[in-house]
Amino acid sequence: MSRRAGGVAVVLFAASLWGLSGTAAQILFDGRGVSPELLVTVRLWGAAALLLLAIALRRPRSLRLQRRDLLQVAIFGLFGFFLVQYSYFATIAAAGVATATFLQYLGPALIVLYTAIAGRRLPSAAESVALLLAVGGTALLVLGAGGLRVTGAGLGWGLFSAAALAFYTIYPVQLLRRLGPWTTSAYGFLFGAIAATVFLPQHFGAIGQLLSKDLLLVLFVVVFGTLIAFALYVSALRHLTPTEVGIAATAEPLSAAASAYLVLGQALQGWQYVGGGLIMAAVVVLAALGGRSAAPRVERTAVSAGGRPDP
Repeated sequence: MSRRAGGVAVVLFAASLWGLSGTAAQILFDGRGVSPELLVTVRLWGAAALLLLAIALRRPRSLRLQRRDLLQVAIFGLFGFFLVQYSYFATIAAAGVATATFLQYLGPALIVLYTAIAGRRLPSAAESVALLLAVGGTALLVLGAGGLRVTGAGLGWGLFSAAALAFYTIYPVQLLRRLGPWTTSAYGFLFGAIAATVFLPQHFGAIGQLLSKDLLLVLFVVVFGTLIAFALYVSALRHLTPTEVGIAATAEPLSAAASAYLVLGQALQGWQYVGGGLIMAAVVVLAALGGRSAAPRVERTAVSAGGRPDP
Protein backbone atom coordinates (compact mmCIF):
# COMPACT_ATOMS: atom_id res chain seq x y z
CA MET A 1 0.00 0.00 0.00
CA SER A 2 2.85 2.39 0.81
CA ARG A 3 4.39 1.77 -2.62
CA ARG A 4 1.07 2.49 -4.29
CA ALA A 5 0.65 5.69 -2.29
CA GLY A 6 4.20 6.66 -3.20
CA GLY A 7 3.47 5.92 -6.84
CA VAL A 8 0.42 8.17 -6.80
CA ALA A 9 2.49 10.93 -5.19
CA VAL A 10 5.15 10.55 -7.88
CA VAL A 11 2.59 10.81 -10.71
CA LEU A 12 0.99 13.85 -9.08
CA PHE A 13 4.40 15.51 -8.82
CA ALA A 14 5.21 14.68 -12.45
CA ALA A 15 1.85 16.06 -13.59
CA SER A 16 2.51 19.21 -11.57
CA LEU A 17 5.86 19.64 -13.32
CA TRP A 18 4.10 19.39 -16.68
CA GLY A 19 1.61 22.05 -15.63
CA LEU A 20 4.35 24.35 -14.31
CA SER A 21 6.31 23.81 -17.51
CA GLY A 22 3.38 25.16 -19.49
CA THR A 23 3.27 28.23 -17.27
CA ALA A 24 7.00 28.75 -17.77
CA ALA A 25 6.40 28.54 -21.53
CA GLN A 26 3.70 31.20 -21.33
CA ILE A 27 6.06 33.50 -19.42
CA LEU A 28 8.53 33.12 -22.28
CA PHE A 29 5.83 33.80 -24.88
CA ASP A 30 4.11 36.76 -23.23
CA GLY A 31 6.88 38.43 -21.26
CA ARG A 32 10.04 37.62 -23.18
CA GLY A 33 8.84 37.67 -26.77
CA VAL A 34 9.86 34.06 -27.44
CA SER A 35 7.98 32.29 -30.22
CA PRO A 36 6.45 28.81 -29.83
CA GLU A 37 8.54 27.72 -32.82
CA LEU A 38 11.79 28.65 -31.10
CA LEU A 39 10.88 27.08 -27.76
CA VAL A 40 9.73 23.78 -29.28
CA THR A 41 13.01 23.57 -31.22
CA VAL A 42 15.08 24.12 -28.08
CA ARG A 43 12.96 21.73 -26.02
CA LEU A 44 13.16 18.89 -28.51
CA TRP A 45 16.90 19.21 -29.11
CA GLY A 46 17.63 19.59 -25.40
CA ALA A 47 15.51 16.61 -24.39
CA ALA A 48 16.91 14.47 -27.21
CA ALA A 49 20.52 15.24 -26.31
CA LEU A 50 20.09 14.60 -22.59
CA LEU A 51 18.04 11.44 -22.97
CA LEU A 52 20.31 9.92 -25.63
CA LEU A 53 23.35 10.70 -23.47
CA ALA A 54 21.76 9.08 -20.42
CA ILE A 55 20.89 5.90 -22.37
CA ALA A 56 24.32 5.77 -24.01
CA LEU A 57 25.99 5.85 -20.60
CA ARG A 58 23.77 3.20 -19.01
CA ARG A 59 22.46 0.94 -21.78
CA PRO A 60 24.22 1.75 -25.07
CA ARG A 61 23.03 -1.43 -26.79
CA SER A 62 19.42 -0.32 -26.47
CA LEU A 63 20.13 2.53 -28.90
CA ARG A 64 20.57 0.13 -31.81
CA LEU A 65 17.74 0.35 -34.31
CA GLN A 66 16.69 -2.23 -36.84
CA ARG A 67 15.81 -1.07 -40.31
CA ARG A 68 12.12 -1.81 -39.78
CA ASP A 69 12.09 0.51 -36.76
CA LEU A 70 13.79 3.49 -38.39
CA LEU A 71 10.88 4.67 -40.53
CA GLN A 72 8.36 4.13 -37.74
CA VAL A 73 10.44 6.10 -35.26
CA ALA A 74 10.87 8.91 -37.80
CA ILE A 75 7.10 9.06 -38.37
CA PHE A 76 6.51 9.00 -34.63
CA GLY A 77 9.01 11.81 -34.09
CA LEU A 78 7.43 14.00 -36.76
CA PHE A 79 3.71 13.42 -36.22
CA GLY A 80 3.96 12.54 -32.54
CA PHE A 81 6.62 14.46 -30.67
CA PHE A 82 7.01 17.45 -32.99
CA LEU A 83 3.33 18.11 -33.66
CA VAL A 84 2.25 17.42 -30.07
CA GLN A 85 4.84 19.85 -28.70
CA TYR A 86 4.33 22.53 -31.33
CA SER A 87 0.53 22.51 -31.28
CA TYR A 88 0.51 22.59 -27.47
CA PHE A 89 2.83 25.60 -27.32
CA ALA A 90 0.86 27.32 -30.10
CA THR A 91 -2.32 26.83 -28.06
CA ILE A 92 -0.64 28.31 -24.98
CA ALA A 93 0.43 31.35 -26.99
CA ALA A 94 -3.11 31.81 -28.38
CA ALA A 95 -5.33 30.82 -25.44
CA GLY A 96 -3.27 30.50 -22.26
CA VAL A 97 -1.76 27.52 -20.49
CA ALA A 98 -4.88 26.44 -18.56
CA THR A 99 -7.12 26.35 -21.64
CA ALA A 100 -4.38 24.67 -23.69
CA THR A 101 -3.95 21.86 -21.18
CA PHE A 102 -7.66 21.22 -20.79
CA LEU A 103 -8.17 21.12 -24.57
CA GLN A 104 -5.30 18.70 -25.08
CA TYR A 105 -6.95 16.30 -22.64
CA LEU A 106 -9.66 15.77 -25.25
CA GLY A 107 -7.18 13.30 -26.77
CA PRO A 108 -8.66 10.21 -25.03
CA ALA A 109 -12.14 11.12 -26.30
CA LEU A 110 -10.77 11.32 -29.84
CA ILE A 111 -9.23 7.87 -29.35
CA VAL A 112 -12.71 6.55 -28.51
CA LEU A 113 -14.07 8.01 -31.76
CA TYR A 114 -11.18 6.60 -33.78
CA THR A 115 -11.48 3.08 -32.38
CA ALA A 116 -15.26 3.10 -32.81
CA ILE A 117 -14.96 4.16 -36.47
CA ALA A 118 -12.04 1.80 -37.18
CA GLY A 119 -13.86 -1.07 -35.50
CA ARG A 120 -17.16 -0.19 -37.17
CA ARG A 121 -19.00 -0.21 -33.87
CA LEU A 122 -20.95 2.20 -31.74
CA PRO A 123 -19.32 3.51 -28.54
CA SER A 124 -20.40 1.74 -25.38
CA ALA A 125 -22.68 3.47 -22.89
CA ALA A 126 -19.73 4.52 -20.71
CA GLU A 127 -17.79 5.75 -23.74
CA SER A 128 -20.83 7.72 -24.90
CA VAL A 129 -21.10 9.37 -21.48
CA ALA A 130 -17.41 10.27 -21.65
CA LEU A 131 -17.84 11.74 -25.13
CA LEU A 132 -20.81 13.85 -24.01
CA LEU A 133 -18.81 15.08 -21.01
CA ALA A 134 -15.89 15.97 -23.27
CA VAL A 135 -18.03 17.81 -25.83
CA GLY A 136 -20.00 19.66 -23.16
CA GLY A 137 -16.82 20.54 -21.30
CA THR A 138 -15.22 21.89 -24.46
CA ALA A 139 -18.28 24.03 -25.21
CA LEU A 140 -18.21 25.55 -21.72
CA LEU A 141 -14.46 26.05 -21.85
CA VAL A 142 -14.69 27.87 -25.18
CA LEU A 143 -17.95 29.77 -24.67
CA GLY A 144 -18.00 30.36 -20.91
CA ALA A 145 -21.41 31.48 -19.72
CA GLY A 146 -22.50 32.76 -23.10
CA GLY A 147 -19.69 34.68 -24.77
CA LEU A 148 -16.69 33.49 -26.74
CA ARG A 149 -13.81 33.03 -24.28
CA VAL A 150 -11.30 31.37 -26.61
CA THR A 151 -10.17 32.73 -29.97
CA GLY A 152 -10.57 30.74 -33.14
CA ALA A 153 -6.81 30.24 -33.30
CA GLY A 154 -6.73 29.00 -29.72
CA LEU A 155 -9.58 26.54 -30.32
CA GLY A 156 -8.08 25.33 -33.60
CA TRP A 157 -4.63 24.71 -32.16
CA GLY A 158 -6.16 23.12 -29.06
CA LEU A 159 -8.19 20.62 -31.07
CA PHE A 160 -5.17 19.92 -33.26
CA SER A 161 -3.15 19.34 -30.10
CA ALA A 162 -5.72 16.81 -28.86
CA ALA A 163 -5.65 15.03 -32.24
CA ALA A 164 -1.85 14.91 -32.15
CA LEU A 165 -2.00 13.47 -28.63
CA ALA A 166 -4.41 10.78 -29.85
CA PHE A 167 -2.00 9.87 -32.67
CA TYR A 168 0.89 9.87 -30.21
CA THR A 169 -0.98 7.39 -28.01
CA ILE A 170 -2.18 5.02 -30.73
CA TYR A 171 0.71 4.88 -33.19
CA PRO A 172 3.76 3.70 -31.19
CA VAL A 173 2.25 0.63 -29.48
CA GLN A 174 4.43 -1.85 -31.40
CA LEU A 175 7.51 0.38 -31.13
CA LEU A 176 7.12 0.58 -27.37
CA ARG A 177 6.94 -3.20 -27.14
CA ARG A 178 10.08 -3.70 -29.24
CA LEU A 179 12.25 -0.80 -28.08
CA GLY A 180 10.84 0.16 -24.68
CA PRO A 181 9.76 3.64 -23.55
CA TRP A 182 13.23 5.16 -23.10
CA THR A 183 14.68 4.30 -26.51
CA THR A 184 11.42 5.10 -28.28
CA SER A 185 11.19 8.47 -26.56
CA ALA A 186 14.86 9.30 -27.13
CA TYR A 187 14.59 8.75 -30.87
CA GLY A 188 11.16 10.38 -30.90
CA PHE A 189 12.68 13.52 -29.43
CA LEU A 190 15.59 13.32 -31.89
CA PHE A 191 13.46 12.99 -35.01
CA GLY A 192 11.05 15.58 -33.64
CA ALA A 193 13.99 17.97 -33.20
CA ILE A 194 15.15 17.28 -36.76
CA ALA A 195 11.62 18.00 -38.00
CA ALA A 196 11.56 21.27 -36.07
CA THR A 197 14.86 22.28 -37.62
CA VAL A 198 13.70 21.36 -41.14
CA PHE A 199 10.25 22.97 -40.96
CA LEU A 200 11.19 25.92 -38.73
CA PRO A 201 14.72 26.75 -39.94
CA GLN A 202 14.40 30.50 -39.38
CA HIS A 203 14.20 29.96 -35.63
CA PHE A 204 17.20 27.65 -35.23
CA GLY A 205 19.69 30.50 -35.34
CA ALA A 206 18.06 32.25 -32.37
CA ILE A 207 18.74 29.41 -29.92
CA GLY A 208 21.96 30.98 -28.62
CA GLN A 209 20.22 34.28 -27.92
CA LEU A 210 17.38 32.52 -26.08
CA LEU A 211 19.77 30.54 -23.89
CA SER A 212 21.79 33.64 -23.04
CA LYS A 213 18.72 35.59 -21.86
CA ASP A 214 16.34 32.99 -20.44
CA LEU A 215 18.53 30.02 -19.55
CA LEU A 216 16.83 29.19 -16.23
CA LEU A 217 13.31 29.11 -17.67
CA VAL A 218 14.45 27.06 -20.64
CA LEU A 219 16.27 24.60 -18.37
CA PHE A 220 13.13 24.23 -16.29
CA VAL A 221 11.04 23.44 -19.38
CA VAL A 222 13.60 20.98 -20.80
CA VAL A 223 14.93 19.30 -17.65
CA PHE A 224 12.16 19.45 -15.05
CA GLY A 225 9.12 19.76 -17.32
CA THR A 226 10.32 17.11 -19.77
CA LEU A 227 12.98 14.63 -18.65
CA ILE A 228 12.44 14.52 -14.88
CA ALA A 229 8.64 14.50 -15.23
CA PHE A 230 8.86 11.69 -17.78
CA ALA A 231 11.27 9.67 -15.60
CA LEU A 232 8.98 10.01 -12.58
CA TYR A 233 5.96 9.04 -14.65
CA VAL A 234 7.64 5.88 -15.96
CA SER A 235 8.93 4.88 -12.50
CA ALA A 236 5.41 5.12 -11.05
CA LEU A 237 4.20 2.48 -13.51
CA ARG A 238 6.12 -0.12 -11.49
CA HIS A 239 3.71 0.27 -8.58
CA LEU A 240 0.45 1.45 -10.18
CA THR A 241 -1.94 0.18 -12.80
CA PRO A 242 -2.29 2.23 -16.00
CA THR A 243 -5.78 3.23 -14.84
CA GLU A 244 -4.44 4.67 -11.59
CA VAL A 245 -1.65 6.47 -13.45
CA GLY A 246 -4.08 7.91 -16.00
CA ILE A 247 -6.41 9.24 -13.31
CA ALA A 248 -3.57 10.70 -11.21
CA ALA A 249 -2.12 12.41 -14.29
CA THR A 250 -5.27 14.52 -14.60
CA ALA A 251 -3.63 16.73 -11.97
CA GLU A 252 -1.72 18.35 -14.84
CA PRO A 253 -4.43 20.78 -16.01
CA LEU A 254 -5.25 21.60 -12.41
CA SER A 255 -1.59 22.44 -11.81
CA ALA A 256 -1.52 24.50 -15.01
CA ALA A 257 -4.64 26.46 -14.01
CA ALA A 258 -3.38 27.07 -10.47
CA SER A 259 0.10 28.17 -11.55
CA ALA A 260 -1.32 30.40 -14.30
CA TYR A 261 -3.40 32.17 -11.67
CA LEU A 262 -0.70 32.42 -8.99
CA VAL A 263 2.21 33.33 -11.28
CA LEU A 264 0.54 35.15 -14.17
CA GLY A 265 -2.69 36.36 -12.56
CA GLN A 266 -4.70 34.60 -15.28
CA ALA A 267 -7.96 32.98 -14.25
CA LEU A 268 -10.64 31.15 -16.17
CA GLN A 269 -14.25 32.28 -15.87
CA GLY A 270 -16.54 30.29 -13.58
CA TRP A 271 -18.22 28.24 -16.30
CA GLN A 272 -14.86 27.54 -17.91
CA TYR A 273 -13.76 25.78 -14.73
CA VAL A 274 -16.92 23.69 -14.96
CA GLY A 275 -16.04 22.87 -18.57
CA GLY A 276 -12.52 21.86 -17.60
CA GLY A 277 -13.94 19.69 -14.85
CA LEU A 278 -16.22 17.92 -17.32
CA ILE A 279 -13.26 17.18 -19.60
CA MET A 280 -11.34 15.75 -16.65
CA ALA A 281 -14.40 13.68 -15.69
CA ALA A 282 -14.42 12.25 -19.22
CA VAL A 283 -10.75 11.26 -18.87
CA VAL A 284 -11.44 9.58 -15.51
CA VAL A 285 -14.38 7.63 -16.97
CA LEU A 286 -12.25 6.40 -19.88
CA ALA A 287 -9.35 5.50 -17.58
CA ALA A 288 -11.71 3.60 -15.26
CA LEU A 289 -12.94 1.48 -18.18
CA GLY A 290 -9.56 -0.27 -18.14
CA GLY A 291 -9.58 -3.17 -20.56
CA ARG A 292 -13.34 -3.30 -21.04
CA SER A 293 -13.36 -1.44 -24.35
CA ALA A 294 -11.14 -1.10 -27.38
CA ALA A 295 -10.25 2.53 -26.83
CA PRO A 296 -8.93 2.13 -23.29
CA ARG A 297 -6.99 -1.00 -24.39
CA VAL A 298 -5.14 1.03 -27.02
CA GLU A 299 -4.43 3.84 -24.62
CA ARG A 300 -3.54 1.46 -21.79
CA THR A 301 -0.88 -0.26 -23.91
CA ALA A 302 0.86 3.03 -24.66
CA VAL A 303 0.54 4.43 -21.17
CA SER A 304 1.73 1.22 -19.53
CA ALA A 305 4.91 1.51 -21.59
CA GLY A 306 5.49 5.06 -20.46
CA GLY A 307 3.95 6.76 -23.47
CA ARG A 308 3.19 10.20 -22.13
CA PRO A 309 4.24 13.10 -24.38
CA ASP A 310 4.61 15.51 -21.59
CA PRO A 311 3.23 18.75 -22.98
